[in-house]
Amino acid sequence: MNRTGVYLLVGTSTGSDLPAVHAGEGEAIGERIRSHGRDDDRDYWDRVIAITSKDLNLTKAHVRYLESRLITLLKDARKSNVMNRTDPGFERLPEADVADMETFIEEIQLILPVIGIDQLRRPQTMVPAADVAALWYPSPCVPDRAAEPPCRSEAEMQAPGPQAPVLFSLVHEAKGIRATAVETEGEFVIPASGTGSLTAAPSFPDRIRVLRDQALEAGAATALDDGTFRLAQDLAFKSPSAAAVFLFGTSRNGRTDWLVGDTGQTYGAFKGAQLN
Repeated sequence: MNRTGVYLLVGTSTGSDLPAVHAGEGEAIGERIRSHGRDDDRDYWDRVIAITSKDLNLTKAHVRYLESRLITLLKDARKSNVMNRTDPGFERLPEADVADMETFIEEIQLILPVIGIDQLRRPQTMVPAADVAALWYPSPCVPDRAAEPPCRSEAEMQAPGPQAPVLFSLVHEAKGIRATAVETEGEFVIPASGTGSLTAAPSFPDRIRVLRDQALEAGAATALDDGTFRLAQDLAFKSPSAAAVFLFGTSRNGRTDWLVGDTGQTYGAFKGAQLN
């Protein structure tokens, strides 16, 4: 703990369901962390994650850059209340060092979820907006709606490209639910622009209720006047059922709710066919 590095202080926010997170750096991070423990203004944290290098090759400039990037990632992910009072942007590093630090950041993003810290990751669906649009509007161009994905040309629709992930859909017109999803990296991800119901039935599990409240509070979803909400960014779930529950606000079976595109085949049937 006497090494140069960065750290995260994680705890509970006052008056919010989102966790509180503070990112910091220091040449002797153990002393920095102990100083936070003596600071009455930072009494929210009960967990610390210290990140350093076994080779002692991190410099002060490196960790200042890492701290700045961690703060940016925390804010972009919108999964926490970022408790840093300032945003110390720091970019004064040689290009080779920047590449090394970006690799370091990628490794941090891979490791932290293993220990239950998922506030840095923003899910990547890898599904072009035009592909989502094509599911709802088979014609070459999407109707002129500001909230919908953009048009795509006839040439774009016919052009060959890389193998796209399977696109699932869930629609319930009466409740205002219309969403797509893909499975990627072991997660079931609903892309931005999907809509769900603000219903909160007695069977709505507390864990997913809190997740929806957090999304609305952080701006990852926006409540609409008709009793629905629209996702402002991609959201990842552990299963199709968790994603369906999030959209409906009540207990659901995602294996039957989600369909493969517009084919009518359920997620469960699709998975069963793959096993056969």
